[in-house]
Amino acid sequence: MKKKKSKKESQTTGPVAAAIIVLALLLSMAVSALGSWEAQEAAKDAAQQAVEAAAQAGAQGPFAHYRQLSDPLLVLVNDQAPLPGSWQVTPRMVDDEVVDIRMYEDYTAMCAQAAREDVWFWVASGYRSVDEQKEVLARAVEVNKKAGMPEKEAKEDALRTIARPGYSEHHTGLAIDLNDVSDSFESSKAYAWLQKHSAEYGFVQRYREEKSHITGIDKESWHYRYVGRAHAAEMERLGLCLEEYVVYLQKQGIR
Repeated sequence: MKKKKSKKESQTTGPVAAAIIVLALLLSMAVSALGSWEAQEAAKDAAQQAVEAAAQAGAQGPFAHYRQLSDPLLVLVNDQAPLPGSWQVTPRMVDDEVVDIRMYEDYTAMCAQAAREDVWFWVASGYRSVDEQKEVLARAVEVNKKAGMPEKEAKEDALRTIARPGYSEHHTGLAIDLNDVSDSFESSKAYAWLQKHSAEYGFVQRYREEKSHITGIDKESWHYRYVGRAHAAEMERLGLCLEEYVVYLQKQGIR
């Protein structure tokens, strides 16, 4: 005959059983999370290796015939991937510059918070049409030629920091150049603030020195790209530039 539990035993074993169940659930969740973390790390490593191998080999790599992800905030425009022909910008004015409406709310919120902390920045350059990009490149080439560079060298030097027309992030309306657009921005209070907080508002410094062999663009402390808050936080956590990040997502089956 099964012994009937006393009231005291029931009161004791009830919480213990519940605790065991909770512990089992937590253990199960931890194992699941570990598997997810390991998969993410594997995808991250694979993405970095693929992009870096292509860059070191001088090949066009994964972006020669790049297929854009479905999320428009992750549109990739670089020296290999031109602006999609179907891309459209819905303009909003910020600091006398045009930006895409998709970044407007987060940018204004970021500026407002920075101002409350006595930090100031402004958009010096936003959206550019292909024709405007041609003019920007032509002016840079002329400056180099006046400095004594031959035509070919002048253009090559200009292309180190200025994208070819049709291949500039500025065509998307999601990229901005801030303040005086110079190397001195890196030593400013505004830059230090952005390094801490820009991802909270969906912005990432697009061209970093340690990623220049991948992006093909020299370090630009003033150039920020809007990718949305969730993506910016993840890119910052993983330490990936946009080229690496889109490949990382593809490795996980995201299209």
